[in-house]
Amino acid sequence: MACVEVWPPQGAGVVGVGDFYEVLAGRGFDYGPVFRGLRRVWRRGDEVFAEVALPEEVVDAADAFGLHPALLDAALHAIGLLPRADEEGTRLPFAWSGVSLHAVGARALRVRVAPDGRGGVTVDLFDEAGLPVASVESLVLREVSPEQLAVREDADSLFGVEWVPAQATSDAVGGTWAVLGDSSLGDGGRVFADVDALVASADELPGVVVLECGPVEGGSVPDVVRGQLAGVLGVVQRWVAEERLAGSRLVVVTRGGVGVLGGELVDVRVAPVWGLVRVAQSEFPGRFVLADLPVGAGVGELAAGLGCGEPQWAVRDGSVRVPRLARAQVGVSGVPPFGEGPVLVTGASGVLGGLVARHLVSAHGVRELVLVSRRGPAADGMAEVQRELAEAGAAVEVLACDVADREALAQVLDGRELTAVVHAAGVLDDGVLESLDVSRFDGVLRPKVDAAWNLHELTRDLELSAFVVFSSAAGVFGKAGQANYAAANVFLDALAQARRAEGLPGLSLAWGLWAGASAMTSGLGEADRQRIARLGAEALSEAEGLELLDRAVAGDQDGLLVPVRLNLPALRGRSEGVPTVLRALVPVRARRQTAAGAAAGAGGGLAERLAPMSDSRRAAHLLDLVRREVAGTLGHRSAATIEPERAFNDLGFDSLTAVELRNRLHATTGLKLPATVVFDHPTPADLARHLRTQIPNLPAAGPEGLLGELDRIEQMLTDIDPTDEEGADIQRRLAALLGRFDTAARPVEAERVADKIDAATDDEIFAFIDTELG
Repeated sequence: MACVEVWPPQGAGVVGVGDFYEVLAGRGFDYGPVFRGLRRVWRRGDEVFAEVALPEEVVDAADAFGLHPALLDAALHAIGLLPRADEEGTRLPFAWSGVSLHAVGARALRVRVAPDGRGGVTVDLFDEAGLPVASVESLVLREVSPEQLAVREDADSLFGVEWVPAQATSDAVGGTWAVLGDSSLGDGGRVFADVDALVASADELPGVVVLECGPVEGGSVPDVVRGQLAGVLGVVQRWVAEERLAGSRLVVVTRGGVGVLGGELVDVRVAPVWGLVRVAQSEFPGRFVLADLPVGAGVGELAAGLGCGEPQWAVRDGSVRVPRLARAQVGVSGVPPFGEGPVLVTGASGVLGGLVARHLVSAHGVRELVLVSRRGPAADGMAEVQRELAEAGAAVEVLACDVADREALAQVLDGRELTAVVHAAGVLDDGVLESLDVSRFDGVLRPKVDAAWNLHELTRDLELSAFVVFSSAAGVFGKAGQANYAAANVFLDALAQARRAEGLPGLSLAWGLWAGASAMTSGLGEADRQRIARLGAEALSEAEGLELLDRAVAGDQDGLLVPVRLNLPALRGRSEGVPTVLRALVPVRARRQTAAGAAAGAGGGLAERLAPMSDSRRAAHLLDLVRREVAGTLGHRSAATIEPERAFNDLGFDSLTAVELRNRLHATTGLKLPATVVFDHPTPADLARHLRTQIPNLPAAGPEGLLGELDRIEQMLTDIDPTDEEGADIQRRLAALLGRFDTAARPVEAERVADKIDAATDDEIFAFIDTELG
């Protein structure tokens, strides 16, 4: 695939594209703004040439793909402008052959499309320097009718958590770490009583510190859970508050806290720690690791797990395993999930509880219901629910009971031979980690931990056909701002798995967001819903949710399922990267980047991008970067809507959006920034100026900086083989840059350079570079 040296090609005539997408919409192709990437088109005979580009709001997502789907789709739009394309009806890609990807990270493309002589077309894609990006030897199209373009909702939204073997490990920590408190994992190394003792140490702070969580014996399970969470919360909050620990990782170790292998007995007393720390991982990327070891495992297993480099892992049977979300393969058990006797539904006064109660009657034939909530018959809407169910032929009791009160629940259950339990109660009290305390955990734990444990103990001797608890995907994914809620729901997940290990029915459904408003979701504003959408989740309709409920309870599977509607393209486009638990659904591929993609890379590349700029251009670049990330955080389509001097508070920022912006900036720049950075630097302009002071190894601005970069490039070129493919690509790139340099001011010299390059051999080109740059 040759490079493009002249653009647009000689003899190509301009083709207007003003109403192109409106015409396509009339045929059933109603493209959204992200996919309207066709910019300019030329035609020469049977060939079409085009320029396409990603819109500003998704340009930073280019590195997440080999070739961004919106950019590829826009390139294929040029097919619709081939001669006689209008005469052939609406056609879609049908069969691809000879597909090659030469470079990744493209933001814009030059496109050539031409008939292949066999009824299909060839497609060649180049970057803005004319270098190859991708090619398709033959693409066969097939005509479709408008009816075939109708959108169908995808109900494939039921997932499970699989623990798969980790990829090849390496000794990432050199087998050394420090330990907080009592633990058998110290191995004679440094041991500190607490975080304060660690920070006060005169020694160099370790890169890895281990905190082992072991439940305190004695007391009720809910009390032990509270004590465990209070201790870990205190350590985590102290850890993130200490700037000296910004370069260290805290490894939180449990034993038997997660169900890895089928039939494992999960320790519900320590399992909620995983929910809490998962949120800490979301709010402070790279600062925490979750690990689970078997009882009796020691430093060898810990070292093996740390070597995998994953943020969450467990060791079982000598193998390091990592969690991955996978589509659930739910087999039908053949046994009706709900028996013929009474079914208890908790949280019945809530929107979701009432919805489930109606569905049990209408879809599962349940004829006896015991509906329990704190207010019972006095709850808003309960009289209407009871009337509807009675008209449907069900006998319904509505009772006021705090299920977290063991004695009150025992009185409700006394004398009732229940056949199934559905626990749907819950409350929210969201806040970032630094704002939480023990009391804010307690209010969220009661309807989840206390209530579910009471239900478990008081019904375990009954012949239940189902014990279903409504959990939340917040515990699986570690949703920022919900550490207390995530911990409470992971308890439910662990309880269901523990029940199944004991031979009892147990199923935890870690629900994603439902579309219908409820007491728990009524506080969600549009910004909150957009934030959830950017995380790759979409709301389930009532019909979808109930269908997923039916599929889950009818199956014979593990104790935890995750009904959530995922937007995989949105996940691929996350500037913060894809959470590791989703890597099986959204694989991450590593390939050579295009020149533009490499130049726009995050982290250490920021200093390189700024190096050749003047001070004013650096300031403008950083301000544009901040405005773009602010716009992405708030769900705006364009950074132009973000006023540089407008306060973040006025833009709608709260503590959660501040954390999200901090994480986006970290992913884009590689800089370690505190969670308070938005409030410490209250406008986008202030924040941009602060970023400038945080960039290490930034050379002086102006010509001196550029000359220094040229010296560095010259040194790098000495290690390049000009005869291989990469060397040839570098030659073409350098030739294109030299050809464009100052051609307006120095036309004669530019012509001389171009002529010399055209006639030069490879060796002469490198000699020319040495002469001109040295």
